[in-house]
Amino acid sequence: MKINYLMLLFVLIISQKSFSQISNFEIQKSIYEKSKSYNDPNVAISALYNMIALQPDNVLLKDSLMREYYAISQWAPAYMISREILLADAENLIALEISCITLQNLGLKQQALNEYETLYLKTDRTDILYTISYLQFELKNFNESLTNLDILINNSLTEEMKVSVSKSDNSRQEILMRAQLHYLKGLIYSEQNNKDLAKVSFEKSVEISSDFQNAIDKLNLL
Repeated sequence: MKINYLMLLFVLIISQKSFSQISNFEIQKSIYEKSKSYNDPNVAISALYNMIALQPDNVLLKDSLMREYYAISQWAPAYMISREILLADAENLIALEISCITLQNLGLKQQALNEYETLYLKTDRTDILYTISYLQFELKNFNESLTNLDILINNSLTEEMKVSVSKSDNSRQEILMRAQLHYLKGLIYSEQNNKDLAKVSFEKSVEISSDFQNAIDKLNLL
């Protein structure tokens, strides 16, 4: 009789603890949902941490936390969470892309390039190859960058694609991607002191986007 009583007491304690956890989780979930409707990322992040403490293996919660940090440009925590997600699921492309972007924004260009190359192998996306070629240019991997720029120029998908680029006055300008691709080739040739090829590339850039200010400025300097 005493044993049965102890067993019943044990079951009741466990059940109460389980109910308490479920109840607390639902409270935090409600706080999270309300904070989203009020556009309050700090409260949303706090609620997500509390939910993760209750359900530490819930990858969806970590994904939501990663996205919250990413949305407010908190690159370091967004990166750390993306790596944790990727350890559990190496094929999570959202986490991999956020890992790429956060590394780039943290100024870790070589690490970002390595991640982008992994992402490109998994997706074959044109915009990812464009970013790779730009990072290769910044890292002075000129031959690799030129090879990828030529691949992009010869890709029919880039004919109508547009990109937003920064200008010398810190404003931005939207141009056709191919104009930017030729512009980057011109910058590489300039770095290599090949003024003739640089001029040809800048002229092609302006031919594609006649109002492309960066390319116009470079031509005026030659």
